[in-house]
Order: sequence, then C-alpha cells, then structure tokens
Amino acid sequence: MQQSSNNYKKSMKQMLRNRGYIRVYIGVVNALAQKSANVDDERNHFAYFADTLGPFRSEPVENIYATGEQDFSKVDGNFYFLPRSADVVSFRQGLVTEELAGSIYVDFSQEELDIKGLTIDFGECYPVDFTIENDQGVHNYTGNRSAVWSTEEVFYKTTCIKITPLRMSNGQGRLRIYRFMCGIANSFTNGEVLKYSFKDYVSPVTETIPSQDMSITVDNHKLYYSADNPESALAFLEPGQEVKTAFGYDVDGSGNIEWIAENTAYLKSWTADDRQAKFTATDRFDYLTGTYYKGKYRPEGISLYDLALDVLQDAGINDEKEYFIDPYLKNVQVFNPVPAVKHTEALQMIANAGRCVLTFDRKCRIHIQGSFIPDMQAETNDQTVFSHVENILNDNKKYAYAMESRNFSIVDGSMNFMTRTGDFLQTGYVSESVADETGSFIKNPVIAIKLEAAMTAFGLGVNFRNVAPEEFEIHTYYQNTPVTSITIKDPDLTFASYEEFALFDRMELEFTKGKPCSRIVVDSLKIGDITDYILQYGADLLESPVGTRQNKIKAIEVMKKTFRDSTDSEKELRTEEILISPSSNTYMVYFTNPSYGFSAKVQENAQVTCQIEESGNFYVSLKFEGMNKETAVKFTINGFEYKTEETYLRTEHNPQGDIKVWKNPLISTWQQASDLEEWLASYYLGDVEYSLKMRGDPRIDANDIFYLELKERENPMICGYQNELHFDGAWDASMKARKVVLYGSTMDKS
Repeated sequence: MQQSSNNYKKSMKQMLRNRGYIRVYIGVVNALAQKSANVDDERNHFAYFADTLGPFRSEPVENIYATGEQDFSKVDGNFYFLPRSADVVSFRQGLVTEELAGSIYVDFSQEELDIKGLTIDFGECYPVDFTIENDQGVHNYTGNRSAVWSTEEVFYKTTCIKITPLRMSNGQGRLRIYRFMCGIANSFTNGEVLKYSFKDYVSPVTETIPSQDMSITVDNHKLYYSADNPESALAFLEPGQEVKTAFGYDVDGSGNIEWIAENTAYLKSWTADDRQAKFTATDRFDYLTGTYYKGKYRPEGISLYDLALDVLQDAGINDEKEYFIDPYLKNVQVFNPVPAVKHTEALQMIANAGRCVLTFDRKCRIHIQGSFIPDMQAETNDQTVFSHVENILNDNKKYAYAMESRNFSIVDGSMNFMTRTGDFLQTGYVSESVADETGSFIKNPVIAIKLEAAMTAFGLGVNFRNVAPEEFEIHTYYQNTPVTSITIKDPDLTFASYEEFALFDRMELEFTKGKPCSRIVVDSLKIGDITDYILQYGADLLESPVGTRQNKIKAIEVMKKTFRDSTDSEKELRTEEILISPSSNTYMVYFTNPSYGFSAKVQENAQVTCQIEESGNFYVSLKFEGMNKETAVKFTINGFEYKTEETYLRTEHNPQGDIKVWKNPLISTWQQASDLEEWLASYYLGDVEYSLKMRGDPRIDANDIFYLELKERENPMICGYQNELHFDGAWDASMKARKVVLYGSTMDKS
C-alpha cells in the first residue's frame, strides 16, 4: 500500500470523486549506447571533484560545491565548501570540466550506434549555444533556455560524441553534465492516454513467483509512432526499456493534485496504426531466464540473506538499487543446497523458507520482505528490581506494589505489599527514576520494542497504571535510521494513537515529563493493526463481494530434508566427448543430483590434461591444457552423490479435509519446518476466497491487507493477492483476495 495524505483517503471515499490524472513515460533509449557510454578519454580534462559514472546511471546530484566561476556560487546556504582533495569528496557532482567552457567527449567503445535523440541535464548553469559532434559531422544548437535539454535528432553510426559549449548562461563557467541519456522520454497525459490497465499478482506465501503486466494505448493521430517511418520513435524502441506510470488525484476539487508513487515496468511489445499505438510492459522476472547452478551444501550454514545475494549476483543483478532483501534474513541460517533451477525459482525458495513474500516495489525492484507479525522484545534503560518490562507485550494480569509514587497507591485492594524475599509478582513496567517536583527526570526512562523483522503498523495502545505521564515521545527506526517521531501530551490512562507507523524494526517510548514525584508504570503496550483500510460498499465496492469457500485443511505437512555424505565408493558421474581449442579451453558440466568430491581426467589423449577450476554441488568448470589446435577430447568426472532423507512435520487442523504437502528443499530443521507450517496455516486456514469489483485506488498493490465490509457479519481481514486497475479517464478495478486467519503469532501482512 502506497502512502497518501488523510485528505486523499477521505476524498477517495466520497460518493462523487474528483478528477483523476495519469502521466506515462516511455523512454526511447538506446540501451547498448547507455551501457557502453563512458568518458575514459585522454582528451577529457575533468575537475578533481567530478563524478565520471553517475550521469550515465541517473544518480542524482543533490549537494553542489561552490567554485570560482561567474554567477555560479550562491550564499543562500545551499552550496558546500569544496574539499581540498578527491579522497574526501562526499557529494556527487556529475561531469565537471577543469577548464571554463571545456569540451566533454563521450565514447561508446568503438560501437557504431544509431541513437535516436539525446537528453542532457546541464544543471542550473547550462550552455545556451553549443555543438555536438559525432562521426558523421557537427550539429549546431542555439538559443537553449533550459537546464534539461533534449533533441529527437538521430545520430547515425556514432562511436563518440563531443559536446562543446559556445556560450554559457552564466558567462564564464565550466560545462557540467548531471545526467546523460542516450534517447528521449516521451510523456503522455490524460489527453493522449486512451486506455490503461495494470495487473499485479503476488502469492502471499510465495507459492509462485510474482508477475506484473501493464498495457497502455495512446492516441497516434499525429503518427509519432509509425512502423513505416525509419526515423519514427517506434523504430528505436527496444524490449526491456523502462515504462513509468503515475496517477494523480485532485483531493479537494480545486486543482490540488496529489501524485501517488509511480509504477515502473519493462517494455515487452508495441504496435501502432494511424489511430493509436499500444504498448505492453512486464516485470523484471520476465527477462530473468537464467539457471542457478551454484547451490552448495554447507554444514556450517549460510544466511538466507547471503544466499539471496549470491543468486541475484549470479543472475547479473549487482546494483543494490535493483533489489531489497529484508535484513532479518541475516539471522536465518540454512544448510541445504539450492537445486539447479531458474534464478526466479531460487529466489522463491529463499523467500518461502524465510517466511517472506517475493514481490516488486513501484520501482520494479525485486523485494524479499518478511510477511508475518514479528516476535517482539521489550527492553528499558531504567526499571526497578520488581519491574518486568518484558510483560507489557502480553495480556496476562499484572499486579502492582504499593510504593512511594505520588497518587499511585490506593486502598481499593489492588495494591500488594512489597515482599522481602525478592519473589516478586508478575508486574508490568515500573521506572526506577522518579520525576521531580516539576515532572522532570534526571534520566528519561525509555521503553524500547525490538522487532524480529520490520513491519508497518496502524495505531498504538498503552495502558498506564493509576498515574499517566504528562508527556512522552514515540520514535520508530528502521535499520537504525529514524522513521517517525510523535510527541504525546497529557495522555489518558488508557492511551490510544491512530497514527500510521511506516516500516520500522524498533520503537521507543521516551518519557520526557512525568507527574510530579511519580514513577512511570505501564501495564501493557500493544502495537496496533497492520491496516486501516476498510473496503466499504459505495465508497469502494461496486458490487457485493463474491465469496467462495475452499476445502477445509485437515493437515499441513512440511518436508524436512537432510543431507549426509555418501557411504558408497567414488563413482563415475559424467563421461563426455567435446571439441576444445587453445582459445576456448574451458567447459561447464552440470549435474542433476547434488554431488561433491570431484576429480576429472582426460581419456585416450596423453598430451591434453584438465583440471577443476570451480565447482558446486550441481556443476564443475573444467580447464583443458596441452592442445595446440582444436582437438576432440573425451573426459570423465568422478565423485560422490549426497545421500538425502526426507521426513515430514505434520500438524492437524481439522477432522476432515485436504492434506497440504509443502516441499521446500532448503528446510532442514524441525524448527524451520514448524515456523514455516505456522506461517502457511495463517494462509490456508483462511478458507474463503473473494472476488471483488471496485471503483479503483491507484495506491493499492497486490498483497495489501484490508478489512472487508460484509452485511450483518463481522468484517473479515483479507489479503488481496491479485489487483487489476483500469483507467480511461476514471478508475475501475477488480481484486482477488483470501481471508486472513490469525494462527499462532503469524499472519500475512503487506
């Protein structure tokens, strides 16, 4: 669920909605040119604080260093002092020439490329008149009045581009490039977009891989997209280019448009006629088709976090901006090898083993995110010897001792006398510190709630005993970075907040002012719901929900798979004859069964030898030596196959029904099997599927959690695992969802 203002939420519930807006960007970018573009040219002379990579990766330039140029540096607090050496440069500056009005050469590694258009962000001090020279000649541009300049001109058979400023907007200034794009970004809004649809699917228990499919139809009366025109934008489109879509909504009907986070997809196909052009786009996994062979049995274990990193890097995804792995997975160890499966399936196994959902965020980054209510621990920096801060997270009865805390002890029978033996009753939290006459503490008492994994929550409840503080602060953190900060004044004994707490893994309550001469006493604390979204008739639903009851689940069986060394003697794993040459002397061998202890030798050819360069349980990389020409070589690989044992953890749930058998080869301990079974039960025991027709809300994502309004029945919590949104000037949507059932301490969440 994407964040939005309270005004947006209220306005979208109105019977008559205000106007909605769409904004679509389809980049016509030469991906090969963008990837190969570099400025490693001896003719370039950059300032020592320049960044030679960022402009080609769209990395933002945020903080500018003040330099000695005409009308460049300002004393408005937005510029920074220049460091004295490149070693201490902290902020990206983009390309910056050493000389005033210097030229910049962009090289494309000797590739002759046809580039349809250029988009260059020159920054606030841009060239007014300049030239761009490529292999075919010089292109002159005059009268530029924009920091971000673009042209749709085609640069044919280009291996290098030289940009030379003739006149700068600030006079005597350096040439800067903050962003360099080999292409242009076409923008379409309400007037051009005829139809839009987006289908988003996520399995709440990662039973299948996620998918996203986008379709956009735009007006083509001006024939901007034409299959017959070799210089049309259609001729330069490439599969895999980014397509971005954002929706806006007029929250008050007066033109105050609130934009929801944009969706990114990757271009898949396109067609055009004289009336309209249609584009389809898909998710990252549609282009991730390789196989992961590097699975390895590790008796010492490996974290699911590191295992996911290895799979992503093997798939060629090395940039941290392209994925998110829940840091909680650093604490989950597995031992078994990932089988030889597609990278997408390997990520699916990892996510499932860690009770995570595998999905994409709005930037189409791969997400492996914890999908359960995490275990929580309460800690404090300040409590009495009879305080039990850990008890505030449970609903058990709390006792209280009479003590010297003003207005705390009462004679209604609820107070206990302090024991002398130290065998204390079950109390909640009681601070050691006592507020002075002004309510101040020498050291502010703090209660910290640490979460096993991060979550989003709506609301917080705190029950104080007899005396509430005058003021306290709520702080949340994610990976030690502050997220939310709220100050509460004069709370009731039963305090309730309905704030939305964005993704966090630690919450702190700091008591900044107590009642004079009193301690802080907390009986219980409850972090609220995981959603505040209620799907209501009229406001959200167009029709009555269609519910289908699924078969009951009698039992869930989770496989536990263990590996052990073979007791058999070494055996032949593979014999093969191949052609090998001095220029191509390596060969990969793949196995179906997990194996180890490899040895390799060449048969019937004494001059040629081979050695194992690298191996896993499912592959061996061989290197051959000793041949001076292409040679037919027969080789044999010997080794051992692991022995495996499969046993099952069975948990009964109903006297009758289906038996759900779950096989994840990474599960190797009873504890892992038990945790996974409990998580699966939260999904499968919600045995009602819903089909919903809705008005549509662009902030909804697949795997979001809702309360569903039902007539004359309690509103169930549901997880929308498939969301389909349409826009043709107004929104409409459909959703498939499943009832969520609390089971143990886990449940599905978004």
